[in-house]
Amino acid sequence: MKNILLAINPDKPGLPCLQFGCYLAQLTQSRLTAVFLENRQADPTPSLEIRYSMPYVETIVDSDLPNYAEHEETRSIYIEIFKKICEDRGVRYNIHQDLNSPLEGIIAESRFADVLLISRDISFEDQSVDVPSGFVKNILAKTECPIIAAPITFDEVDEILFAFDDSRSSAFALKQFSYLFPELEDLKLTMLHVRKDEDEDELRTEKLSQWVSNHYNYPVFKVVTGNPVPELFKYLSDKKRTFVIMGSYGRSSLSTMLDPSTADSLLENLDLPFFFTHN
Repeated sequence: MKNILLAINPDKPGLPCLQFGCYLAQLTQSRLTAVFLENRQADPTPSLEIRYSMPYVETIVDSDLPNYAEHEETRSIYIEIFKKICEDRGVRYNIHQDLNSPLEGIIAESRFADVLLISRDISFEDQSVDVPSGFVKNILAKTECPIIAAPITFDEVDEILFAFDDSRSSAFALKQFSYLFPELEDLKLTMLHVRKDEDEDELRTEKLSQWVSNHYNYPVFKVVTGNPVPELFKYLSDKKRTFVIMGSYGRSSLSTMLDPSTADSLLENLDLPFFFTHN
């Protein structure tokens, strides 16, 4: 992996997300590219428009809006914090600013990134929002690279949990994670397979288990029968420092475990990093 994209709302920056991004960049020797998202209400400079077949100059610009100076000061401070943390850790970094449309802008940036890291509560609404926010749900569903929902509090990782449900999407997610983070091959990887019944494809599960054994030095295979959602919650409820690999979010999938409502509940209630991708 060479480039980690870090999405930042400069008005409500999340320090744990930045710290986790530096940790991953340091671990993989990757560049950390911070994208400072802007929800602009006006143009940065006066612009010429045509209204009623006549030229018209729009003179209301960003600097005329309330709280503009405070916003610029906050952004400048956080950019300096970002630079200092990266430099202190020896992390190479880039800074991208002035994306006029946060959603379309970060999705366009994701096309050229190896992975996108985002705080689960990032939002451009003034009032408190759900976790994950509506903005993050859109990013999870539409991003064009694998995405990591950062933990709420920063900590390093000492275990990987692969939530396997016999779907193509979850197997693809594990492979993408392994290719991006070969540095984690010495961590314990728990392959949690929650089965609804005993009639699932044993051969396919065995083949995936063999693949895991070829890529990780300390795999643990755990199979339980029951409803995937409560079983997954029960297993993860007391976990710390665990990186959770899921499958797709918001795409066409018949999997109960990969249903967006399940992922939303996990992100709302568990302070762990979650890895999603799409195939």
